[in-house]
Amino acid sequence: MSATVRPQLPRATELELVERVFAQHAARTTSLAEAGVRVPAGQYVSEAHHRQEAESLFRDAPVFACMSADLASPGDRMSLESGGVPIVVVRAPDGGVRAYVNVCRHRAAPLVRGIEITNERSFVCPFHGWVYDTADGRLLGQPRSCDGFDGISPIELSMLPLAVAEAHGMVIVRPGGTASIDVDEWLHGLGNELRSLNFASVVPYARTSTTWQCNWKLLIDTFLESYHVPTLHKVSLAASYIGAASPFDAFGPHNRIVVPQAAILEQAAKPRDEWELLPTAVLQYFLAPNLIISNLYGYVMTWRFVPEAVDRTVVEHALYTYGAVDTDDDRTHFDARFEAARAVTSNEDFPESERVHRGLASGMVDATVIGRNEPGIVHFHEMIREGTAAH
Repeated sequence: MSATVRPQLPRATELELVERVFAQHAARTTSLAEAGVRVPAGQYVSEAHHRQEAESLFRDAPVFACMSADLASPGDRMSLESGGVPIVVVRAPDGGVRAYVNVCRHRAAPLVRGIEITNERSFVCPFHGWVYDTADGRLLGQPRSCDGFDGISPIELSMLPLAVAEAHGMVIVRPGGTASIDVDEWLHGLGNELRSLNFASVVPYARTSTTWQCNWKLLIDTFLESYHVPTLHKVSLAASYIGAASPFDAFGPHNRIVVPQAAILEQAAKPRDEWELLPTAVLQYFLAPNLIISNLYGYVMTWRFVPEAVDRTVVEHALYTYGAVDTDDDRTHFDARFEAARAVTSNEDFPESERVHRGLASGMVDATVIGRNEPGIVHFHEMIREGTAAH
């Protein structure tokens, strides 16, 4: 694995975050929202609210599609779904990225299923074999059709394009149409920070997908606070972390949370210019509406939460390394890191979210109560409220 490419925050930002960790720990406090909020149960269990979210948050607005590394070479393609829209993103022959609605214009079958690493310059429908150009979505062929479509211009049957942009090692798509995307504008000031973390240098290592019987927001809520760690993760994680201290910052609809490990306190006696954040903290970003990026020293994890129904969510979990993993020791290390994250979330966090959903769906609880000490969740639900207000 490459030893030269590492995540590195802008130095002033890194020092400021470490300083805030020490100050919060000394005061036995955490980042606090201006006010707590009550989130009505209906925002988790209402079909009508779920439809509002699908339209405004997952179709109209830009969403994260994948890391640039998932489309490393021309021909590589990946399917995803957002707001009910099937999407395919592909590395085109010119090296750029294209995005299309992932349906054949014949009978609407998906052209791509999952991730396909290939140098092919075309999409071939697995249903009837229709062929499309990855560069512009043009229909190239209708094999064995016996002139059955001679009254329809091939141009009319091209793939439907979607707006897509690539920046800072990420691919961003607009599922609802072709209005252009300015990634830095969308990031509301996070662009320089994400660029410094070298996402453009990562390599895909592991990926898994699981389905949970709960609303998507409940799964994200848990990522946006560390208040639960001493209790829910008493055995698995609690001893490694220092408690309440957790600097939080909002960037438009997105946010950043630092979850420091106990080892960070060993730096308190060092000169300020020797402080480091990433070796002893999880640097976590939430990119609206449904992505968590956890940056740890030497690797990155992403968690994409895909609502399939008001009470069913697919969680796509991936690990990326900084450089290729080429030794058995490295493979053992990253296998263990991926499995540890999978085990904690699948055995502790996500089952708890399912139980919470059942409680909210009972009709006996009218709201959840979010405290000032949970600013990430407060901010998340402000984003939901603002994003759905126009629908």
